[in-house]
Amino acid sequence: MDRPLEPGDDPVVSATAADSAAIRDRLLAEIRRRRAEFETAGDRAEEARTLPAQTVATLRDLGAFWLKTPAALGGTPLEPLDFCDVLEELAYVDTATAWTAMVGNGGTGTAGGWLPDAGARRVFDPARPRPLVVGTPGPRGTGHPVDGGYVVSGRWGFASGIAQADWVIGGFRVPAGDTGGHDRLMVAIVPKEQSQVIDNWHVAGLKGTGSFDFRLDGVFVPADLTFERAASACRGGALFRQEAHVFLSNELPPLAVGIARRALDEMTGLASRTARFPSAPALLPPGWTTPSTPRDERAAFHSELGRAQTRVKAARLVHRDAVQAAYDTARTEAAATPALDGAHIAVATASVYAVETCADVIAGLFRYGGGQAASLASPMQRYLRDCLATRQHIGLSEESYERAGRHLLETGR
Repeated sequence: MDRPLEPGDDPVVSATAADSAAIRDRLLAEIRRRRAEFETAGDRAEEARTLPAQTVATLRDLGAFWLKTPAALGGTPLEPLDFCDVLEELAYVDTATAWTAMVGNGGTGTAGGWLPDAGARRVFDPARPRPLVVGTPGPRGTGHPVDGGYVVSGRWGFASGIAQADWVIGGFRVPAGDTGGHDRLMVAIVPKEQSQVIDNWHVAGLKGTGSFDFRLDGVFVPADLTFERAASACRGGALFRQEAHVFLSNELPPLAVGIARRALDEMTGLASRTARFPSAPALLPPGWTTPSTPRDERAAFHSELGRAQTRVKAARLVHRDAVQAAYDTARTEAAATPALDGAHIAVATASVYAVETCADVIAGLFRYGGGQAASLASPMQRYLRDCLATRQHIGLSEESYERAGRHLLETGR
């Protein structure tokens, strides 16, 4: 049996905030330097429905898929707010690039944090390049116990970036009849070549993210490549002592904030180049001309811009405050406690609020773009489509507000 990884094996336990900040700063500089490359990739991804392989290779070269992977497995895990900075900057440059990096970090980090030691060593084999793991941990499949593991079948959706992934992650249910008790919810990590990728990503928003379905048909999964969905992480320090959904939920808000910031800048630039007419020509007397009012001189537009900027900043701060508070609590709480539970609820609620606010802001700005904004040549329509599609993510259910309300009634805080 493999020797368990000891705390001393995991450098992230003693990593400093300065280490994380240095990695963040390097990545931010690279993202800005490669802005034209990522923007061009986003345009190509809209047509191809997935990010170009060369761009995925660039993200690999930058180490951008292992920012949530334990250091013991070759990752360079960032502090949560540093991770938010990197993802927000990527989203400002291109949504498809940011989304692919986001999902790659979440899937690979989940495998790295939760797989048992033998499975982790198999997936993160130091003799091979660092892996990219994508998929859906929700229990969309069924697994039956067999000697040494499970036989798993099912179909999972929204496996963003699967075209260039090495492994897939899929949640499955072990029926009560097979366990002698209740259903068990498990997660499997499977080599991608054992899955069937289904070319069904035909959507209005997030078109370039390659979020295809995949299928497993009676695939044997060794026990060491599975884990209980509700289990505690095996390694990784405070970052991994949070609920699995909180581990992932600090991803979507910075992505939405990045898109909203870009939309704000786009509309600010567009304002000085176009004009709206204050009245319809058909209502004017014959021979009169219709004066145009530059958008950047309209009080209503000034108000919309100011409100939009303030709302995006507020949503960003609410989310970041909750993320930092949850991380600080995880550093001091060794196991699930009421304090940690409350912190997790706050992150989930702030995540929903931040993304819905950004989507509303972009929709409001879109109105001032006139007919030009509706053109496929305008980036504004893509920002709107992408942020509205982000709002549909399963991790942003408004049930989070219900959970927060119940917690408030029960605890008074």
